[in-house]
Amino acid sequence: MLTRRNPDSVHAPRGYSHSVEAPAGATWVYISGQVGVRPDGSVVEDAHGQIDQVWVNLGAQLEAAGLTRENIVKINVFLTRREDIHYYRESRGAFLGDSPPASTLLFVAGLADPAMVVEIEAMCVK
Repeated sequence: MLTRRNPDSVHAPRGYSHSVEAPAGATWVYISGQVGVRPDGSVVEDAHGQIDQVWVNLGAQLEAAGLTRENIVKINVFLTRREDIHYYRESRGAFLGDSPPASTLLFVAGLADPAMVVEIEAMCVK
């Protein structure tokens, strides 16, 4: 359904795709930024736990829309701490598997709640 492209004329990506093409007539689903907050509204205390919770929350949003990770076209990731990049990449790989979407990663000074260290939004098609 989605065509992922990583041409040899561009450096090989690590855990994402350089471009993803959706078929004509696809229905787009936009998922708001997901953060490391549990269903009860509590913020996960540590950075690694927040990163893992974001993927859990994103998975729940996909499921609610009748989608899977293979439907993700692009993610935008906001991290507040550079020291979390390696764990983020590991966690991303575990969640996305063999279907990496296009991706943008930014380091930002902060998120809406200062206790939060990561936010991920997604654009998907069905």
